[in-house]
Amino acid sequence: MADAAPSTTTGAVAPLEIGNFSHVCIGVSDMERSLAFYRDVLGMDVVWDVALEGASMESVTGRDGAKGRMIGGLIGGAVIELLALGDEGPAGRGPRIGYTNISFRVDDLDAAHERVLALGQRPQQEPVEISGVRMFFVADPDGTSIELIELPVGLISPVELWRGPASA
Repeated sequence: MADAAPSTTTGAVAPLEIGNFSHVCIGVSDMERSLAFYRDVLGMDVVWDVALEGASMESVTGRDGAKGRMIGGLIGGAVIELLALGDEGPAGRGPRIGYTNISFRVDDLDAAHERVLALGQRPQQEPVEISGVRMFFVADPDGTSIELIELPVGLISPVELWRGPASA
């Protein structure tokens, strides 16, 4: 018999105990084109590159006979996985139910905006400010929004912005 799930002080079942954030997986239609964007524009340090097929790939994609490729790496300390899904159609622009964007902090947003332009990419807008955070978006080759943000001076995490430096 399995151990009972831990309960909270109210008697309800306690939430999962999460150790830490793992990664973000982004489905892509053309792996080489997407890899070039994530490596050459965002500085992805590739850690693994594997071919996938069989029952596990079919389970992940929901398609019989699915074959693919997954490349994982680091961007700003975050693990990003690119998963080749083939031509599933481009993602719509703007927020949608489910995943909406991936965000990376930069020290100088204006310099990042200039660099993105110099790298031949078209930001979706000029830098804007919302609640003290400056940001702009650039789309990857499949239309996935990548948000680049600059936090107020000295802060390195959105948690610090909302809860104070001691909370991060």
